[in-house]
Order: sequence, then structure tokens, then C-alpha cells
Amino acid sequence: MIRPTEMLSAKTLADPRSRQARADLATLASDERMVQLCNLEAMDQIRKWRADFQPERVVPYAMVEETISATSITANGAAFRSRRNWYALKFTCELARDGESVTGFAFLVGDPVSREKWDELGLPAVH
Repeated sequence: MIRPTEMLSAKTLADPRSRQARADLATLASDERMVQLCNLEAMDQIRKWRADFQPERVVPYAMVEETISATSITANGAAFRSRRNWYALKFTCELARDGESVTGFAFLVGDPVSREKWDELGLPAVH
């Protein structure tokens, strides 16, 4: 697992261009807000780790349902989309006690998900 020492989602959300995302997050239930924060952290960390990936979406339950606790999310069967392809992803995401910020993150990028499995896994095709 890759364990970054710097969390990136707070900086992304602080950017003025993220005003709508901040507003949307505020309307979500606690669990869903935590999932979205962790998805954002995953995309930011993957992008920083390898510039050739351009993550645009994460599905934390693509292959295995994610596990949500009071302050963490474990997604052992996630997937992310980058440059018209889906890739397997595992991550653990630790959140502050109030669930409003990411305090720890670890991830592992896996193999590309074959196109034949996209529909079965509920991964939208890119047009």
C-alpha cells in the first residue's frame, strides 16, 4: 500500500473553483459525505502519485461493498476511471472525528478492469 504523508482533499476543496463541491458536500448525509471526501482524496493521491493517471471518478463499491465505520472507510474492491479506462483500486481512508476531513490515507492501484466487466460492475462506459 502507498501511504502518503500529506492529505490533499482539504486543499482541493479550499480552492475557489471547488465552491460548488463544498456546497454539495454540505447537503449530504454523514456517511455519504465521508465516502465523497475519501473518493476525492483517492483521486488527488493517485494523480500526485502518477501524473499519467487523470482520475475523474471513483466507485468505492465496484467489486466489493466498502466498509464504513465512525471515522474510516475501507474499500477493498473499488475502481477509478482515468483516460477512458477503469482500474482496480483498494484504499483505506481515516477521517477526523467530525467526519469533515481526511486525516490518513493508503491506497493500491491494481490492473485495468476489462471492458467486458464494466456493465456487470456498474461502471459507466465513457462516450
